[in-house]
Amino acid sequence: MSSSSRARGFTLIELLVVIAIISVLISLLLPAVQAAREAARRAQCINNMKQFGLAMHNYHESNNCFPSGDIRKVGYPMMPGVICGIDIFSNCQNTPWFCLMLPYIEQGNLANSFNYQLGAEGPWNPLPMGFFANSTVGSTKIATFQCPSDRQNTFQINPAYAPNAPPLAGPVFTKGNYGASWGNTFWAQDGLAVTSWGGPAPMIDPATGAPPTFRKSAFGFYTIGMNSLTDGSSNTVFLAEVLQGETYDIRGLMWSTIPGGCSFFSRLAPNNPQDYYQTGIFGDFLNNSYFCVSEPGMGLPCTGNASDQSAYAGARSRHPGGINVLLGDGSVRFLKNSVNMSVWLGLNTINGGEIISADAY
Repeated sequence: MSSSSRARGFTLIELLVVIAIISVLISLLLPAVQAAREAARRAQCINNMKQFGLAMHNYHESNNCFPSGDIRKVGYPMMPGVICGIDIFSNCQNTPWFCLMLPYIEQGNLANSFNYQLGAEGPWNPLPMGFFANSTVGSTKIATFQCPSDRQNTFQINPAYAPNAPPLAGPVFTKGNYGASWGNTFWAQDGLAVTSWGGPAPMIDPATGAPPTFRKSAFGFYTIGMNSLTDGSSNTVFLAEVLQGETYDIRGLMWSTIPGGCSFFSRLAPNNPQDYYQTGIFGDFLNNSYFCVSEPGMGLPCTGNASDQSAYAGARSRHPGGINVLLGDGSVRFLKNSVNMSVWLGLNTINGGEIISADAY
């Protein structure tokens, strides 16, 4: 066979050129694929929040009110000689709003299994009875509460939190990504004066130069109805996204209304760790150092030892540029991280009288 009849192969230069072209095509295609995937995840997240909006209105239809932010009765004897206090693990039910939603998001079996009389925590005898009685329900992952853009973690109490009560570190609870709007200052704001806040520095509203006033939100230690939304249901945030922290981190624990669990505060702008009220605290101010695992690289910085009453946490998501929020009319909007703070604070009040343009967020 002559040399002229042999098949000609690729030269090294030609092969490198082909590889380079393929690499360029992949680099152009990959962002589009990632964007398409994020769009699908964001759509699923929006659908989850719409399910909660529908559930809340069905609840209102049945009970003539929206679900209470937290079920407890301070001063009430949960059992003889055991009085409900004002903190977590203080002999109260402390059942969060989310548990009232179970029958309305097609989780009737879970609702029937949940002991509402004892609640999420319950009286100590000698350990919190509801915490253990409802741990099986609390270990169940609920798809409606998961944003697919975020990681999915579980929660366990750090053994160092209660070294004399090691069983507390046993139960494993699921987490979620949607928190209720709890106001603009701190967890006990509807019962304590703003000047009683136990932070490291006084809160100062930069708009007035004075301590901020409590702006009532859709959820808290109270119950509201549709007639309470004098700002308009379409101008009032009910839920926003929150992120799931590490195993010993309270954030994302939907079975508790403790800040960072299934509640958030508007003093932190979306995905912003800087406190609007100029206290110098960076990130979420969580109730206990054992429940704070700071992850600045994951957008979850925190400081512990706030006390239950003084704690607060912000709204965050993994979606580029902002967060999804559920409004009182059942619609879901995407709010940019750059939303003006006066607008963000106004959207999280039910009766502040703010005038908010539809194009302001």
